[in-house]
Amino acid sequence: MGSNWDWSYQKGREKRMELEVDARMHNMPFDPRKIPLHSHCGTMQSYFNSGWQSVRAIDIQLRVDGQQSFKNAREALKKRFGESNGR
Repeated sequence: MGSNWDWSYQKGREKRMELEVDARMHNMPFDPRKIPLHSHCGTMQSYFNSGWQSVRAIDIQLRVDGQQSFKNAREALKKRFGESNGR
C-alpha cells in the first residue's frame, strides 16, 4: 500500500471515530452507512471507506468510555476546587 493510501485509510478510521463518538456523547443518531466524501479519486475514497468500515463497536465504546471518564474526572475536580480558567 502506498503512503497516500495508508493516509486515506487512517483518515477513514479517524473520521468515523470522531463522528460516532461525538454522536454518542450527545445522544444523537449515527448511521455508519453514510460515509462522507473524502476524495474524488476512486482509489483514495476506497481506502477511506475501508478505514471507515474497519472501526469496530469495541473501538467506539473504549473511546466513549475514555471521554466519559475524562468528563467525570473534570466534573469532580470542578466540584472540589471550583471553576478554573484553564490554566
